[in-house]
Amino acid sequence: MNAATLATLASAPGTPKNARIVTQVLDNTTTLAWDAPAGAPAGTTYQIVWRDTSVPDWQFYDSVGTVTQVTVPVSPDNVIFGIRSVNQAGQRSPAAFPFPARFHIPPLPKK
Repeated sequence: MNAATLATLASAPGTPKNARIVTQVLDNTTTLAWDAPAGAPAGTTYQIVWRDTSVPDWQFYDSVGTVTQVTVPVSPDNVIFGIRSVNQAGQRSPAAFPFPARFHIPPLPKK
């Protein structure tokens, strides 16, 4: 079981980088932004996951395609968000936890 879990995690794309909750506008929606993980294969998509603060597992998710910024109709006040990468085989990375950012931070230039 452990070997199968590790093999699945190794095959999944990397965790999104620089995950943030954009706090420029405070209302009952949440804008999330992130950078693609290094070496992400073509066709990598993303899922926004969230849960109530009193629950240990992800309760909800929204597949958002290949975009790296999205606004969801969920208030950030009582939930914990995460962002994970998904490859074409459906393998998911661990979720990145976004931190508040006052404004949108553009992605870092590729080297």
